[in-house]
Amino acid sequence: MNTRMRCLLVMIFILVLWLSPASPADAGTTRTEFTGSETWVTMLEPGKEFFPDGRYHGRGEVDEFAFEATDPRLDQATNTVTINCNFRLMPEPVYVAGEMWGKFMLANAGGYWEGTWTGSRDENGYSYFHFTGHGGGGYAGLHSRCGANG
Repeated sequence: MNTRMRCLLVMIFILVLWLSPASPADAGTTRTEFTGSETWVTMLEPGKEFFPDGRYHGRGEVDEFAFEATDPRLDQATNTVTINCNFRLMPEPVYVAGEMWGKFMLANAGGYWEGTWTGSRDENGYSYFHFTGHGGGGYAGLHSRCGANG
């Protein structure tokens, strides 16, 4: 996965964590607002890339990110993200459009959050994501659901 795509995914993940819209079903749910930032550290596994019919398909890339946040349940964390995608190649400045999905595990000394994510990037360059996860270790019993666009 190229550097531009990796940067895009990092920015999108940060937006997901910052922009969790409330819904009527969440009326009794305790919400915690926070700010944070994520920095790409390294590619742990390159996954596979292939280009059938002029489209970009990526499977199983695993990247590691350092995460810092104002909420201690997310601060000083390592985020391990598995990335899959089916993209159509687009002209600049959009570059790609299509579907994305994968897994994530955000862990720090207090516990971890793990789950799955799905997303899409439209032909205008806007991305839409949904993350669903649950806590483990010190965060066991907690659940997370969030969506974002950007």
